[in-house]
Amino acid sequence: MEKGRGVYQRVEDIFAHAAALQQSGRLKNTIFCIKNRVYILNQDHTVLLKFMLHSKALNFEQPVSFEANDYDSPVFEVKDDKVCFIKKRDGYKCVKSCRTPQHTPIKMVKLFKSFSNKRIEKNRVSINSSFLSNLDTSLSHVEFKGDRKGLLVIQRNIYSGMIITIREDEDRKGLLQPDRSLMFEAVGLRTNDFVALFSFSNNVDFYFANEGFVWLRSRDPRMLFTGVISQCIYDEIGKV
Repeated sequence: MEKGRGVYQRVEDIFAHAAALQQSGRLKNTIFCIKNRVYILNQDHTVLLKFMLHSKALNFEQPVSFEANDYDSPVFEVKDDKVCFIKKRDGYKCVKSCRTPQHTPIKMVKLFKSFSNKRIEKNRVSINSSFLSNLDTSLSHVEFKGDRKGLLVIQRNIYSGMIITIREDEDRKGLLQPDRSLMFEAVGLRTNDFVALFSFSNNVDFYFANEGFVWLRSRDPRMLFTGVISQCIYDEIGKV
């Protein structure tokens, strides 16, 4: 990656967000870069995101991948199957050399394409990050269901039997902006995976019409991405 911030600011922001999520325990991520695309895959393969870089940004000269927690500098290079992060400060040059992950950027391109080819953009619900204040993040899963009244969100404590239900206030309808034809059976997502998406974007569209996964798209121009998040049923976690 070339030196300097300029047009690379957005790329650095993506890397920094992914690293921060790993350090906070929210998501452990691997980053894959190829041409003008950046992919992020979490450790247990339940979330896969694709970022398209700004048209003014140069493509990555060669495919590169690394663990988000290893990210240490916007200046890096691939050498002998290792990623080397380079820092220069006070007359010294520090090089941090890290192993590349098992999976490759080319594999991520193929994996993402396999979901993109079968996606169905229906049952759309646009959610703002302000919605997160309604969730109990100590509960592992959150369910989404479309019915005659609109969107129903449910969290359950399977041990105590406690249930939390969330709907839009009748006096403030339209905040979640669901499709008018919104009707779908309950779809479970892991709470940590769902919440982590809003670290990248304040507004995300979710499409609850895909078998085994939910298609999603950022609506924040500062951090545009598309992606998939696997459906979960409590102790049964799907993979992408």
